[in-house]
Amino acid sequence: MSGGAQLAKPTNNAPARTSQQRTDAQYVVAPDELAELLRETVIRLQPSSAEISEAWSSAQVTMQQLRVMTILYHEGPTRVSDLAKRLEVSTPTITGILDRLVRQRLSYRMSDPRDRRVVLNNLTGDGRELVERLLPAHGDHVETALARLTPDERMNLMESLRALLRVIPSSS
Repeated sequence: MSGGAQLAKPTNNAPARTSQQRTDAQYVVAPDELAELLRETVIRLQPSSAEISEAWSSAQVTMQQLRVMTILYHEGPTRVSDLAKRLEVSTPTITGILDRLVRQRLSYRMSDPRDRRVVLNNLTGDGRELVERLLPAHGDHVETALARLTPDERMNLMESLRALLRVIPSSS
């Protein structure tokens, strides 16, 4: 999408205007236009294929290791048995993956503060950085773009995203 987007159906029969010329009381934005803007935003926030290729070539991790790291990134300290269930693999398989991640200094094991008998797995700082480089819309892309907005634009965006999240069913 380039330039000012056309707004849908003026409510007072006035001629259509671009988004820069509209007043909130006069125009309604069509859901399909917002959907297209959201898709374009998500695409632009993704790292480029060159950035992903560069990160993968230096990462030295398998897809299974990245899957484990992604769970640890989002959920924090996690039991081996929980990781095995999530990935639908055996506990020894997860243990082997975690052993390699520990050797690469991408994860570490720790005692559960609530139950000293339980061992939890978590990412190191290097592990977190690697996940952020390899996964779309993590890392600095989003923060850099948001920093370019004015405080009022950030507040309006936050309110709009919260409203959108309210009407989207949670995946958990």
